[in-house]
Amino acid sequence: MHSPLQRHPRGLHACRRSPGLSGTSQRLHLCADIGGTHTRLALAGPEGSALLDTARYENRTLPDLASAIADFLGDRDRQPQSACLALAGPADGRRVSLTNLAWEIDADALAARFGFPVHLINDFAAVGHGLDALQASGLHPLQARTALPGAPRIALGAGTGLGVVQCVMTAQGYSPVPSEGGHIGFAPVDAAQDDLLRHLRARHGRVSLERILSGPGIEDLYAYCRTAMGRPMQRARSAAEVTAAAGTGSDATAVWAMQLFCAIYGQSAGDLALLTRATGGVYLAGGIAARVVPLLEDGRFMAGFRAKGRFSAWMHELPVYIVTDPDLGLKGAAVAAQRLLSRPSCS
Repeated sequence: MHSPLQRHPRGLHACRRSPGLSGTSQRLHLCADIGGTHTRLALAGPEGSALLDTARYENRTLPDLASAIADFLGDRDRQPQSACLALAGPADGRRVSLTNLAWEIDADALAARFGFPVHLINDFAAVGHGLDALQASGLHPLQARTALPGAPRIALGAGTGLGVVQCVMTAQGYSPVPSEGGHIGFAPVDAAQDDLLRHLRARHGRVSLERILSGPGIEDLYAYCRTAMGRPMQRARSAAEVTAAAGTGSDATAVWAMQLFCAIYGQSAGDLALLTRATGGVYLAGGIAARVVPLLEDGRFMAGFRAKGRFSAWMHELPVYIVTDPDLGLKGAAVAAQRLLSRPSCS
């Protein structure tokens, strides 16, 4: 169970789940899943994906990442020996700026402050590492098929932004190939989507998939639908409000907006599955999919996924799952921490 943290000298806000650390002498790793909205921290042991203690922080309450780490570690007797931080942005160096959050993460500065080595990876690389740690209870099938052993997998997930990762088999097991696939261009498939593209182009210029398949994208979709229905916006609606109203059917505009979202999500997932030949499975991660399972099940997602002309029959054979395990990113960071330890030459 999550319970409010009481010790926040800097006014931080978090929820914590503590399965327990007493009586253990194992090596610990600090793991983080840092998105545009939330930062989740965990301690993990040497077995990789078993999380021993977790907490979630709202980024808007934090001055920086170091404050969350200091609060999480507190004055506990046993400190981690290393850290693996999964970031929502291109983690190509020791200093990384997040895509949808005005933070710069400096691995060397964090290592100097906390006294253990710090590794940075892309958040969807962590998702790729974590797929093997998933249990059946953490997966909801949209198209239950048998994965081809050792075949490529792809995971994508809409949240504050849109993450994409391909996973390929290596001698060490599945290895993620990080990407910025969420920023490829939106490709309309019909006249209604052509009109949506014109609307979004006037607002943003270039229209990437992330402009639609994300929390801010849902808000833009709702505004577009209001305009197209000749109903001027009285106030902006948050993504949470739009998805909730679509789920209950209480707002026709929200229903239409989420129908567009699901159709475009499906066709985009199908395009990426074609690109990567993902006969090992297609996984919908991120913060939105698990909250809108009934909307993704209404047929529009899979219709868009399968509608690939001469490859439509092939698309029917790919396994497609919604990831419902909220700890996927943290588990993946824990797996990555273990793999990084086995490669001491990595910085």
